[in-house]
Amino acid sequence: MKIYIVGPLFSEAEEKQRRYEGKRIRNVLDLNHVEYELFNPVEMPLNNKSDVTSSEIALADVQRLNEADVLFFDLSTEDSGSCVALGMMMEKKFNGKNVHFYPVIHDTRLERNSLAGLESSCGFNSMMVGILKGNGITIYSSFEEAVEAFFEDHGFADLRLERIEDVSLEQSYACYHSFEKDEHGFMNDAYGLSLEEYQKFVERCVKDSKGIDLPDWKVPQTTYMLMEKDQAVGIFKLRHYLTEGLKNGAGHISYGIAKDYRGKGYASIGLALTIKEAKKIIREDEIYLSVHKDNPASLKVQMKNGAWIDHEDEKEYYTRIALNEER
Repeated sequence: MKIYIVGPLFSEAEEKQRRYEGKRIRNVLDLNHVEYELFNPVEMPLNNKSDVTSSEIALADVQRLNEADVLFFDLSTEDSGSCVALGMMMEKKFNGKNVHFYPVIHDTRLERNSLAGLESSCGFNSMMVGILKGNGITIYSSFEEAVEAFFEDHGFADLRLERIEDVSLEQSYACYHSFEKDEHGFMNDAYGLSLEEYQKFVERCVKDSKGIDLPDWKVPQTTYMLMEKDQAVGIFKLRHYLTEGLKNGAGHISYGIAKDYRGKGYASIGLALTIKEAKKIIREDEIYLSVHKDNPASLKVQMKNGAWIDHEDEKEYYTRIALNEER
């Protein structure tokens, strides 16, 4: 997959937006373990040259456009360069090439003037809009809307972690409620709680993350919910350091994915996100994990995130993931 981001770069705000777009796309594709190349003009070496010529810029853009099969276009300002790029890619489409278009046209005047859709020429070039719509290409009103459509079209999971206290009580409760008390070693500490009792459980989780009023056997632990849009789909617990018992047991991270969302690669992405958080907190060189031998899917999740089996017993594998250096 080769992706090209097209849009004007004539102000700090436009440069900032193009950089955000590149980062947003990369984050999700990396977590989904996708092989891709992303061409973002704002990041190209030519931008650092003081004597770059228009011909050099044009040749670089044409080369990347010829290679790309996924295009994001910011057409809101009717930037002439962006319109030329769109014309080139439409020609590729007319010649039978498989190209995915994600054009963005945002104009607040449409909403302000209560104009429906993009048939109005208010602020837009009618031919440009007409060609897109005439070829069945959806026009998006924002980059976020376009990028979400891209992820959905290609089956990429767009997930994030949120601390349990930052998620609606009903959402996190429903997620916990979907787990049994013990699922392959993932312990549901909120099993059987009423909603009122669960609220106190969340308050306890906040104290645990801050190391407040912990019993001797417990260590500070942050509880995250894995979120897909506004839906809680998994639980990830990150212990800030380990006792000897935890080193020979659950380790730094425990996790579980709600039943309706299993088999979609969410555990692998959630673990990758949790490892990123671990790097901010954990001072050891390695993350300790464990997995029941009757749960090969979870072992595969860990291995996909760089784990190796350190040792084992009759019931479990004890794995490690390097934090600070390659193993």
